[in-house]
Amino acid sequence: AIITIIFNMLILDIAGNVGIAAYGVIANLSLVVMSIFNGLAQGAQPLVSQCYGRNEMAGAKKLLLLGCGTALGLAAVLYGVVFGFTDSLVALFNSENSALMAEFAHSGVRIYFAGYFFAGCNIVAAGYLGAVDRPTEASITSLCRGMAAIVVCSLVLSALFGMTGVWAAFPASEAITFALTLYLLKRGERTAKA
Repeated sequence: AIITIIFNMLILDIAGNVGIAAYGVIANLSLVVMSIFNGLAQGAQPLVSQCYGRNEMAGAKKLLLLGCGTALGLAAVLYGVVFGFTDSLVALFNSENSALMAEFAHSGVRIYFAGYFFAGCNIVAAGYLGAVDRPTEASITSLCRGMAAIVVCSLVLSALFGMTGVWAAFPASEAITFALTLYLLKRGERTAKA
């Protein structure tokens, strides 16, 4: 909710109500895509937890890699659909046939949805970290992607690049979170070996 309020305030200031309508298109499409990645993570968690409970960390790590590979594959397919059918998807939400709204949403969808290449892996990794009894790292990943990084990126990038910066805030914040998550995963491996 906080992110939606921040995005709405930034967009309203930059592009007015038409920009808000364009963000509505992206937010609605994003809900569907997020559900897919959350389902993937939630489906993998019991399997990872079972491996962890049996002290089969190689199996748990294999499931993490399989989950991230699946997330990347899904992201590629979803981005292909979104990229290939951008105008058709936008038209579903553009009953007033606003050319300006369609223009904002067209570029917004294509920039924003690139973030799912990172987001899918971040969601799967957060589920993995929770399943292997590393709740602090899972929380750090979730808070970084869900609040900290997205707020900073949206404020900074919108100030620098206007609407393009607003749309780029999601991929940028997910990329930052991905780097942090990789660090947390590697740090956990070193700690387990020590």
